[in-house]
Amino acid sequence: MVGGLYGVSIGGLSAGESTSYRERDASKVALARLVGIMHEKDNPLIDVQWLTPHLDSLGAVEAPRRDYLSLPSVAEP
Repeated sequence: MVGGLYGVSIGGLSAGESTSYRERDASKVALARLVGIMHEKDNPLIDVQWLTPHLDSLGAVEAPRRDYLSLPSVAEP
């Protein structure tokens, strides 16, 4: 394994976190595959907890709480 991440999917919400890499930016490949899988399942939302420069470079966007909670795949606990 050159790079990886783990993810959890419950209902319509998925969360992912980069876990490892042997080559610089290798986890980006794993994340790109996860995004592809989520699009195939017609659920492109992946909660990454907070926006970092790394995730920003991959196209992540920050959503205000009100907007986030109004998404069809998200429910407030």
